[in-house]
Parts: sequence; structure tokens; C-alpha cells
Amino acid sequence: MPENRYTIIDLGSNSFHMLTVLKTDNGFSVFSKSKKKVRLATGLDAKQNLSTETMVSGWSCLQQFRDELDQIKPCKILVTATAALRIAKNRQIFIKKAETILQHPIKLISGIEEATTIYRGVTYTEKITKKMLIIDIGGASTELIIGKGNDILLAKSLNMGCVTWLNQYFADGNLNSNNFNNAVYMAKKVIAPQVKNYIEQGWSITMGASGTIQAVREINNKQQINKELTLDLLNKMKKMCIGCENIHALSIDGLKKSRIPVFASGLAILIALFESLNIKSLTPSKGALREGLISTLLENTSPSS
Repeated sequence: MPENRYTIIDLGSNSFHMLTVLKTDNGFSVFSKSKKKVRLATGLDAKQNLSTETMVSGWSCLQQFRDELDQIKPCKILVTATAALRIAKNRQIFIKKAETILQHPIKLISGIEEATTIYRGVTYTEKITKKMLIIDIGGASTELIIGKGNDILLAKSLNMGCVTWLNQYFADGNLNSNNFNNAVYMAKKVIAPQVKNYIEQGWSITMGASGTIQAVREINNKQQINKELTLDLLNKMKKMCIGCENIHALSIDGLKKSRIPVFASGLAILIALFESLNIKSLTPSKGALREGLISTLLENTSPSS
């Protein structure tokens, strides 16, 4: 068993990830990565139960991860689950079998734990000392964190994400002004109770740590639209989406195929955040939840229950 191999498995609401790193004197280096778009949150029905089909898809992915773990043989493993499994009323059915497959316990972390771990991941990789607002749009939750250095000053986990917003506001697959306006409006309603506290706390730099933000960056890099990630850029991308008319026909230069289904819904949430919090520009972060979990594991601690 290699003593310096550490693995985290993140059962996210959009994707399942497995990351193995090698511990180094300066932190860690990536040994291997695996990812699958399970879209667990899509399987939640009106009563907030996961469908059998979705659970089977998740278990199949975890069997692949188990097979890889048998080859990697990490010295330590941390498995966490986030918003979709926090929401799911039948989560114990999924978790019980998942733990049997992985041969390892799964830790269901709270929204605040997720937010603080995301902050830890960003600060671990970015080494920024300025007061930051960090945004992470997940599949079923969105985390907003203000902090400086090692100190978290304000953290919230909001019940909205790119998968749940896809199901609610783009369920017909249409990319039109009506669907976008509804998605943005409802996201603003979720954000509204938090706005005053965040504006009063203030920040000097905004960092983004999510697939939606990475997708925006990749499109902008490919097309060279704006120098910075701004609201103007987001609105230009919204127009690109509307021009494609349907999610199945969505084709934007620089947008990866794997990001297509949830790009519009994530973009709507991001536009709502920019408008609600008066964000001028945003910088993508290299670190987020997984890097926070790795740093936790390397320090021989785990997120508290």
C-alpha cells in the first residue's frame, strides 16, 4: 500500500469524482482522476426521492471507482456526499449499497460544511490574502462564502443548482427569453434574503469555483469575447444560448459536450448572482471542494459531523 497516495471521492449532485494525489513536501500532485456525469439531482422526483434508474447509474459508477481503488491502493480514503443526497428522502437506500460497493463509509456533509470546505480548497490552491467572495454553483446547491486568509466571515449554502434549475425552468429543453427570465428571477428570490449581509460584509475580489464558471471561462478563452468575466459577457452567452433555441441543439464554440445539458441553467444562476450582488468581474479558481477535501485528508482530519 503506497504510503503517500490519498484518495477522495465526491458524490456530487451533477458528477461523481474520484481524485487521488501524491503527498509532496509542498502539498500534493495529482496521481489520477476519474469523473462521471451521474446527475443524481435529475433523479429526484416531486416527493424528493431518487429514482431507481438514477441510483443504479450511481452504483455503477461507484463500482468502477472501486475497481480503480483496488489498483491504486491509497493509504487513506475520504468519501463525501453533498446536496442531492442531503435532499433525497430515500438517501439511505442509495448510501447503504454505495458503502457496500466502495467498502468504505460515506460522509454526508451539510451545506455549511460544503461551503467551508470549498473555501479551504480555494485558499489552499490560490494563496490569495485579499478578502474574497467565493461562488460555487453545484448541481443542487450554490455556496457563497466571504473570507480572508484562513478566516471565513460569512458562508451560506442556497437550495439551487444547475441540475435542479434545469429540471424546473428548462424542462422543456427550450432556450428562450421566457425560460431564462424565469430561471434568473427565481434564483434572485433565493439569493434575496442574503444580499444585505453580503453587501455589508463586502469583499475585494470574486472567485468562482464551479463547472458553470469553468465553462464560461473556456468559451471566453476560445472566442476571445471579453478581457474579464463580467455580466456583459454572461449576457452575450445567454444570447448565444437563445440563438440555438433548444438544449439539444446547443452549440457554442468552446463549450464542451459534457457541459451542454446544464450550461443554460447554471448560466441563469450566475447572472442572478452578478445582478443581485453587483459583481463587477469574476476570476475562476483552480481549487474548490475536492481540493479542500484533499487538504483536509492530508492534515489527517475530516470535516466534522
